[in-house]
Amino acid sequence: MSEEVLNQEDKYVDIHPLKKGKRMLLFLADFFIHFILCFFIFNVMTAPIGKAITGFKEKNDEHIILTAEMYKHYYKSGVLLEDASFDRLDVTAGVEYTYRCFLSYFVIDSEESIDTSHPQYGHKIANNTIYHYYHDIKNDDDAYYTCFKDYNSKQNYFIFEESTNTFYLKNEVKNELYAFFDVKDEMGQLGEEYYNNILNDVFNPLLAEVMRDIEKNDLHYEGEPYSFLECKNRIKEIEKYHENLMTACAYITHFVIWLALFVITPLINKNRKTLAMIFMKIERVNFYTLNISKKGAVLLNAFYYLFSTLLGILFVPSLLVPFNNLFTFRFLIYGSVFSLLLLLSSMIFTLVNQYNRSLSDYLSNSLYLTEEEMDELYRARGYTI
Repeated sequence: MSEEVLNQEDKYVDIHPLKKGKRMLLFLADFFIHFILCFFIFNVMTAPIGKAITGFKEKNDEHIILTAEMYKHYYKSGVLLEDASFDRLDVTAGVEYTYRCFLSYFVIDSEESIDTSHPQYGHKIANNTIYHYYHDIKNDDDAYYTCFKDYNSKQNYFIFEESTNTFYLKNEVKNELYAFFDVKDEMGQLGEEYYNNILNDVFNPLLAEVMRDIEKNDLHYEGEPYSFLECKNRIKEIEKYHENLMTACAYITHFVIWLALFVITPLINKNRKTLAMIFMKIERVNFYTLNISKKGAVLLNAFYYLFSTLLGILFVPSLLVPFNNLFTFRFLIYGSVFSLLLLLSSMIFTLVNQYNRSLSDYLSNSLYLTEEEMDELYRARGYTI
């Protein structure tokens, strides 16, 4: 052994792994870069291409026509009543108006409305849409009486007269509600209570029974090309197509951006860095040798990112899909939930690991250092920085 080597002093350098908070911040930076790119590419490229290839416009036009056709059955059959003040597709407005007409049948003694702006109000048999459905369409009066008695039993605002098989409002209730239909009067607090209770406890449940029966037994208004259920079933097929299209486009976008960010970018970068590592000036090294990670470790970490970045995939189509509908897209939910469980496991592992390594760091024998720490290590090894 030479004298030069014997006299050389050993050099030591303290290496401090990336702190837990910064290690988690690094993942979040990579995650948000991935999500933002996915969101952008999905909306400007993947989804438009997917729609063009699969004939989305034609299917969407068919969906609009069939939806209008389906709701038309409600109005033409007299299950719901319509007014010029709202569109047929606004079923909520249709139900509200039908309830007011239904109530007017029991409150107003004459067929003539006392409100000229709503001539439909009054004691017209058509306004009792529940009776009309069971009597004229279903030919099942017993079902009408049974359901009405059942839902009326909660408040007992209505009286059933056996001799005529007719329901009447109690006089004290009727008198309070009369002001609602009289433009010259104003309904009091007690009247509002009656109004809301009859809506929630009697009319809405009765109408729900009618809707369920239609869903089960169909409704076909004469002269219409398709029945209610034929329209609804085809609408479901189109909506399922849309769900599958959005899901496929979201996963394709996710995979392409993942490939670009976590496979191609680190492999062409001499220090094997992701974009977040470049911006945050962080190095990834082998845990045992403290050398820059090899390709195998990079690919193993990339495989982890393939699943961990799925957390945001549920919200990628949010510009093209109503927010509430997103939570009916099963395969997007499965991806997000699996990713969440994986991230929670990795976070717990990072919190208990003394070197602040995540689960993927441990499996790939990786350690993250700041560039300053790496420069100190290079100097200790005799490199000129």
